[in-house]
Amino acid sequence: MSPQLEKVEPKSRPLASLLAESPRQLNQHLRINYQNTEYEVIAASLLSAESLKISLLSPEGISLLDVAYDGNEVSTRYYIDKAANLPPEKLLADIQFVYWPITQLREQLPIDWELEESMVGEVYTRRLSQNGEVSSEVRYSSKDIWEAQIELEHKQFGYRLSIRNF
Repeated sequence: MSPQLEKVEPKSRPLASLLAESPRQLNQHLRINYQNTEYEVIAASLLSAESLKISLLSPEGISLLDVAYDGNEVSTRYYIDKAANLPPEKLLADIQFVYWPITQLREQLPIDWELEESMVGEVYTRRLSQNGEVSSEVRYSSKDIWEAQIELEHKQFGYRLSIRNF
């Protein structure tokens, strides 16, 4: 009898502390491409020094999921079974990767992780690497990350996330 190999899920990067800047409220259209399937949701987010809260709705306005992070614990409320497939910690980590100040993100990274930023023409890019291998990359249509159209590619988990603010 041959031994069975256990599928090991790549480890998420740790969540950073809460946003140290002024509070922000965002309304966004998210498009997620994962395993040759595209999903579209509406996100309403509140980013502050007290908490990070995200509510996801279907394009028709049906509540899917509420996630809250108080700096210590993540709490999640699922409204439909399909939403249980969305890992809340990964969603929060992606939002932090996209919007948190680089210096604040770097404070939380394990020793074998590196976070770089660059500007080429009008495209601002953040690149997260582990042991020299790019894990995630986010591209902004402008340096103003709060107004930019955003494309995140998560190479480690194999998905793409497009964020359009409205």
